[in-house]
Amino acid sequence: MLRYLRPILFGSLLLATAAVNAVTIPYCVDPDWMPYEGIDQGKHVGISSGFLELIDQQTDWQFQLVPTESWQQTLAYLKQQRCVFTPMLNYTPRRAEFLYFSDIYSRSPNVLVSRHEQPFLQSMEQVGDRSLAIPRGYRLLDYVRQNYPKIRIILAETEQQGLEMVSSGEADLFIGSMYSINARIQQSGLFNLKIAGWAGPEDQFRMAVTENAKWMLPELNHLLAQISDEHRARLYRQWSNMAVLEQTDYRMFWQLLAVATLIFGALLARNRWISKYNRELTAKNQQLEQLRNQLLETNRELEFISTHDPLTKLYNRHYFHRHFAAEHRSNSAQGHTSLIVIDIDFFKEINDRHGHSVGDSILRELAALLKDGAREQDLVARWGGEEFMIICPDTDCVQAGRLCERLALAMKVYPFSAGVSLSCSFGLTELKAGESIWSAFDRADLALYRAKSEGRNRICCDPESDRADKISSNSSA
Repeated sequence: MLRYLRPILFGSLLLATAAVNAVTIPYCVDPDWMPYEGIDQGKHVGISSGFLELIDQQTDWQFQLVPTESWQQTLAYLKQQRCVFTPMLNYTPRRAEFLYFSDIYSRSPNVLVSRHEQPFLQSMEQVGDRSLAIPRGYRLLDYVRQNYPKIRIILAETEQQGLEMVSSGEADLFIGSMYSINARIQQSGLFNLKIAGWAGPEDQFRMAVTENAKWMLPELNHLLAQISDEHRARLYRQWSNMAVLEQTDYRMFWQLLAVATLIFGALLARNRWISKYNRELTAKNQQLEQLRNQLLETNRELEFISTHDPLTKLYNRHYFHRHFAAEHRSNSAQGHTSLIVIDIDFFKEINDRHGHSVGDSILRELAALLKDGAREQDLVARWGGEEFMIICPDTDCVQAGRLCERLALAMKVYPFSAGVSLSCSFGLTELKAGESIWSAFDRADLALYRAKSEGRNRICCDPESDRADKISSNSSA
């Protein structure tokens, strides 16, 4: 009996509280869906927290977070009315059985993710017999089952698990939101994954309330309609490590095409409106050109994301592998190629003492210093954590050692954040004909290990490299 009375009593309490303008609104979020929303140390974070803050500033509602462990638990709490509001989700008929939805206040594209060896896909129709991982309870699961019943689905408990399935080969593809996928790939180091194509439908984000809180909807819709596009873009930039681009609305494309067709027929019948309709047709064509340019810009952004480290903007490990193979093929028969591995000395102590924000600033500053200090033909990349790599074409180990000395000297005089005095250890090797990247990296890594074990702030060359004897085995940087 208490189970049936609780929603009625709770709804009455909300209404009574509303009468005196002091409403406490218990709400739930997806605890693991960054950058859209999440829970960090008991606090609501992400893009939806920014929208909720705008609502909170303009009402007397007191929003109280009810923590959950998963999106499935959030939906269960909403059904049970343990929370009566959620700030960011998509509409589905199944959710509409127990929720009331606001107007759409934000949109975001969905994409397919695959390993690098998989081809790019133009649409969901090209999935074919590939397996597709989808998180349990997500709207996209119902969409794929209804519209593409022949696709072989593998259920994942979370987005993270779904991406790891693709990375390990357990699944061929994953479908999800572009912004959250990009964040997870970068944070988890799943650099063998790429965005393989667009996947419909786009996310159309709304807020939702339960039966006992549907009185909130008129005010919610009024406040959401006042949020400017500039403020939306600022929230996306704040919480996302990629540039915010407006998703192309293809429904508008077809509407414009239909309007253009009607205008053309009207021109034939009514000559006195020819001039007016020609101007309108020109305007529509300009809009279509703008849509095409947006799509090209989106493709360029996706290419940049797949090849660059989001923190330092240096090339990432994926691009390094690809460039290494091409560079080694072009130089193996006619010249020398050297590989340098660089590791920041005592970086963990810097983070522990000054905080991760200072650590991130130092990584960015060192990346800029390495890029400026390297030669035009050299390729500088972030390998991961506090480790960097440099490919030096047409360079033997002696010349590479001189480059390391110049970089080490530049670090001594550079004013790093928080007054940190920074040094690095260097391991270098000269590539052998036909050698794989992993073999060369292992030798350079052994040289780096020797530099660190002999006191750090040193330059060590792999003894197997040609002319290695010209470099001191433990040159002080």
